[in-house]
Amino acid sequence: MTNIIASKINLYIFGQLYGVKLFRYFRIFFYLNMNKFLLRFVIISLIGLAFILRSTELFSQERDTTKALISTIGSGGEFELDTIVEHEVSPLDISKDRGLYIKATDGKMQLRILGSVRFSALYDMVEMPVKNTFNTYYVPTGHDNIKIPNYYNSLNQSRLGFEITRKLENTNVFIRLETDFNGPEGQYRIRHAYGQIDNFLVGQTWSLFSNVSSMPPTVDGNGPTGSVTLRTPQIRYRGKGFKGIDWSVALEYSQPDLNPQESDSLNLTTVQMIPDFTARIQRKGFLGDVQLSLIATTVTTKDIHSKISNSFGMGTSLSGTIDLKKKHKILYQLTAGRSISHFITTFNGTGQDAAFNPETNKFESLSVYSGFVSYGFDLKEEVTTNFSIGSANQINKSFQPNSAFKNSFSFSVDTFWKIIEGARIGLEYVYGQRWDKDGTNGEASRIWALFYYDF
Repeated sequence: MTNIIASKINLYIFGQLYGVKLFRYFRIFFYLNMNKFLLRFVIISLIGLAFILRSTELFSQERDTTKALISTIGSGGEFELDTIVEHEVSPLDISKDRGLYIKATDGKMQLRILGSVRFSALYDMVEMPVKNTFNTYYVPTGHDNIKIPNYYNSLNQSRLGFEITRKLENTNVFIRLETDFNGPEGQYRIRHAYGQIDNFLVGQTWSLFSNVSSMPPTVDGNGPTGSVTLRTPQIRYRGKGFKGIDWSVALEYSQPDLNPQESDSLNLTTVQMIPDFTARIQRKGFLGDVQLSLIATTVTTKDIHSKISNSFGMGTSLSGTIDLKKKHKILYQLTAGRSISHFITTFNGTGQDAAFNPETNKFESLSVYSGFVSYGFDLKEEVTTNFSIGSANQINKSFQPNSAFKNSFSFSVDTFWKIIEGARIGLEYVYGQRWDKDGTNGEASRIWALFYYDF
């Protein structure tokens, strides 16, 4: 069988800011042979490993990655820096210089109370069924793509959290609880809830398959199309390798994401009998950071007779940052896998881990690949800008309907302005397209503003 690898790149970006057409045509297609999925998986993994191993030679100058978990206050009994505690910071997290700090009288425990009031307002050029993120999966296609400008605002991104650090004889115990209102239909939800001592972490936080340090600051909290940003309950262990390479392994829980409507007649339900196995290696150097993540997952279904059926998935993700000249950097993620769609923001909650085959009455794993590239720079100390292009793609099965998702992309521009200490305004313009299995496509765009104050 002749292997066909072809790429077709056309530019189409329709800008509606101030009535100016930014670009005429942008389109990315990758036609990949299904039989080469394993090859792609291995290639990405080997490229990531090569980057990391090569960095041990190139990045001889180490950056100081020590971060204080507790801001020093007062003149005595201050908390010392703890380099063991792992605190992953995403772009719009509340900064460490904010919050109310309360110290115990014995100086051995400190409580930080933190919060953020966040108001977002958006204007869509095409009506999108989901408002809290610009998800290209939901872009209407064909005759359903009707331009109906509409306005929406919310305070769902507002946050409230607590952090406790307790000093022990040789280490610290760190506990973090953070919540927001950005769950389904604006429900109150837990973002982070975990405890850590030495190299062990237990609770809910960013999956090892994610890399939030490679995410650009965007008004859309889910980042560009194709991003991997998922928080999971987990048990994690972190270790140190040679020449500054960090490694971590974890058992994680993530609910398999299937569309039960496809198998109504069989009354199939999903369960997770085996936890996800995740691992990552990281290397930090003066030119930037690089991370390679791996995952092995299981999708288990149960019918009305309690008969169990398992399918297994795997995935790999290469991500990191490249520091250019002062205040300029490139951020990137590249992900590929089978039955890992719920880890990718574009597919999360859409039932794309597997598709139901009516001929066999079974779910079959779906393969996906996605990624983004973002270029960021500081116009001045108080103003930052990022240009991002992202893509999400699915390798369709022959039995899927013609209206099934095939691929999508987005282009976005984000600018954040620091008004005063703790207060920022973010503006975003994003344009995206979606293509179905039969080639039918649709487009949408959004102007989005975010006003927030961290206290």
